[in-house]
Amino acid sequence: MKILIFILFAVSATFYGQSRDSVLKIDLNFDREEETVKFIYNTDGWDFTLKINDQSVTGNFSDSYDAAIEIIDINRNDNLKEVILKGYGPSDQTDMQFFQYINGKIVPCGHLPSNFGIEVTGNGEITEYAWMGFWTAKIKYDFDTKNKTLTRIDEEFYEVNQECEVKNPFKLLVKRDDNSETAVTLKPKTKLTIVKADISPLCKYEDGSNDDFSCDWFYFRTSDGKYGWCRLKNFQENVDGLIWAG
Repeated sequence: MKILIFILFAVSATFYGQSRDSVLKIDLNFDREEETVKFIYNTDGWDFTLKINDQSVTGNFSDSYDAAIEIIDINRNDNLKEVILKGYGPSDQTDMQFFQYINGKIVPCGHLPSNFGIEVTGNGEITEYAWMGFWTAKIKYDFDTKNKTLTRIDEEFYEVNQECEVKNPFKLLVKRDDNSETAVTLKPKTKLTIVKADISPLCKYEDGSNDDFSCDWFYFRTSDGKYGWCRLKNFQENVDGLIWAG
């Protein structure tokens, strides 16, 4: 997944509580009996213990200076709430691990390794907020409560809606094709709106490793109503006004 590090987007919907190294009393499986949920986090080793009633699991985060636990309900029709263990890493990106409590057992049911907040509405989907260098992508996942999996729902385009100004001339193309005809050659001081992005392309760094960032296509609108496409690597140094962090 393409994510650069920036800030934590605090988003919540159908959340039931949050704490760190504490005990929660909550009904996780709608049987009208509260479970005792305890989360223990070791800041020295980034490892954790999750205890629900007399069951426990251990694990660790990839890199975290702090941690918390939240209870959410991803699918309101499965009669199960989810426990999220969250490790806050560099610049507050969050490593999330999901669990359910079924028939007296703690069951792992997914992992989102790096994000800046999620949103759930109870319809079985998760919306993840991913920082993309100068904009935030809302990436959706389908939660399969039967098979305990999270599957990314890829979309052709993601809304960007960021404004900038041309610093050095560059071209916008008619199509998402390096060989496409030119839609417009932009002059310095031209006002632009980046409307949307196609984040699916891959290219290679000089060392041969995958670059899933520089080749992304972005769709621009000029202040006088012209439109066209440009890869990130072809405009990144040629515009002013975008807030970059990573």
